[in-house]
Amino acid sequence: MIEYVPSPMATVTSGVPKLLQEGSYVRFTDKWPVELNFVSGKTFLITKTNEVPYDLHYIIPTNDYTDVDFSNQGDGVNLYPTETNTLYQVALGFKPANLLADIYIPAGEYCQRLQQPSMVPTLSSNTLRYLGAFKPVDSPYFDKRMFFYFVYHLEPLIMRLYVDYGIDYDKVVLGLTINKCFLQQISPTPEQLSKAKVLHYYSELRW
Repeated sequence: MIEYVPSPMATVTSGVPKLLQEGSYVRFTDKWPVELNFVSGKTFLITKTNEVPYDLHYIIPTNDYTDVDFSNQGDGVNLYPTETNTLYQVALGFKPANLLADIYIPAGEYCQRLQQPSMVPTLSSNTLRYLGAFKPVDSPYFDKRMFFYFVYHLEPLIMRLYVDYGIDYDKVVLGLTINKCFLQQISPTPEQLSKAKVLHYYSELRW
C-alpha cells in the first residue's frame, strides 16, 4: 500500500510514472486484515480509471511540522474511497522546499525505521531527524515517485511535514494525482496472476 520508485519504470508522458490503467490487474496479499476482507487475498481487474489532480499547500515555520492525515476521519484530507469496489492509487510529488517528510501508519507507528529500538525518526535529534525521511528530490513534483494505495476503511496514513533549520518559513506543496480505479473481482488465470501488481499491507513493509 506504500511504494517508492527511485526512477520511473514506465512513462505515460515524459517524466510522469505510469499509473494503473484500464485492463491492469491488482492482487492484494492475504496479510490484509479480516476487517478489509473485501480485498484481502483477492485479485481484481481494473475496468475503468479517472485521474484527479490535487495540490495541498502548507506554510510551516522552521523547526516545526504539520501532520497530514490522508484518511476521511476527523481532520483528514479525505483521500480514501468510500466504496469497497474502488482503489485509489495516489502519486505524490513535492515542490522544492527545505522539507523532511515521515510516514506513519497507524498514527505513531513509523514506516521508515531500523530494527534497533532507538533507530526511529526523532525531530529533536540532529541525526535521527533524517532517518527514513523523504526529501523533495526523492519525489519531485513533475516526476512523482511515491505511491500510496488506499481502500475503504484502511487505517489512517499520516505524513509528517517538517521544515528543517535554515529558513524562517517555507511553503510546502504536495502535488497529488488521485487515480480512481474501479475494481472487478476475478478468479485469475496463472497468466493474469503473473501480470498483477501485488499490493502489500503496511504490516508486511515493517519488519
